[in-house]
Amino acid sequence: MVKIISNTGGFGADVMDCPPGLAVSEDELEQITRAWTRHSVLCFRTVDMTPEEHVNFSRRLGDLHIMRPLKFNLDGYPEVFVVSNASKADPSKPVAGNAEGDAGLRRAGEGFHTDGEDKAIPNGGSFLYARQVPPERGDTLFVDMYSVYEALPSGIKELIAGRRARYSRIDLHATHYPLMAPLTEEEKRERPDVYHPLTRQHPLSGRTSLYIGRWACDIEGLPVDESKELITFLQDFAKQPQFIYTHKWAPGDAVLWDNRCTQHCATGFDDAKYVRTMHRTTLEGELPIMARSSAGIHAAVFNEYSVS
Repeated sequence: MVKIISNTGGFGADVMDCPPGLAVSEDELEQITRAWTRHSVLCFRTVDMTPEEHVNFSRRLGDLHIMRPLKFNLDGYPEVFVVSNASKADPSKPVAGNAEGDAGLRRAGEGFHTDGEDKAIPNGGSFLYARQVPPERGDTLFVDMYSVYEALPSGIKELIAGRRARYSRIDLHATHYPLMAPLTEEEKRERPDVYHPLTRQHPLSGRTSLYIGRWACDIEGLPVDESKELITFLQDFAKQPQFIYTHKWAPGDAVLWDNRCTQHCATGFDDAKYVRTMHRTTLEGELPIMARSSAGIHAAVFNEYSVS
């Protein structure tokens, strides 16, 4: 049977003693899914798995999402999204002269977010496998958004209750993906603005988390300037060190996180010198559930709070 070793504080856990290729039994899979609901982020250590095994294990957790554009997916395995600065001709060397990447998408995920937050149905979970990592930096930060919500001042909780934020790939694509080509008109039509609740109830745990990410632009029912200021406050509040688990990658690490109650952020490294290649499968999600709470109050209330 696999072993689950919780991080201090219960946010995140290691999964140990897994069989080769993560060919776990049904009992072990149930143990893993229970631990995932409880700890939000699971790290499987020293995993050796093929792309086929990666896909097979992920599919046992739920339906898989195919990332687009397809050019960043692994040849022969459209379910596997590749994050890499490697040269396709020589995977041991970093790519030169290609802003978007060659073997995969370069510099993906640098900025706190949840996967798919700018889509009508955000991704439920993501499973990232380290194929090659740099000897320094290149960490990933994970934020416990349950704890973030619980720590919010009561006035802020009242303010955001029952409200939704607007997420826009169109407005912020150039900001968050400056190395990528501008969106085409067809891509803009495929990624219209969406609205998601700021207080999100998890469908399995029933707990409430703050749901806010880098694609949020403004908030329904508030003046634009006040809503932008509030979004900045919430984003900054969530970045405080007490809410963050920093994962320092080693080759063979595979991390499964729950996008419904966490944020994450890739940190930079010297990508002109070192190669970082990661394979990710992505789980389909469901329409975010608005947490039951009291009605909001006037936006001016948040001005009395600051993030230390």
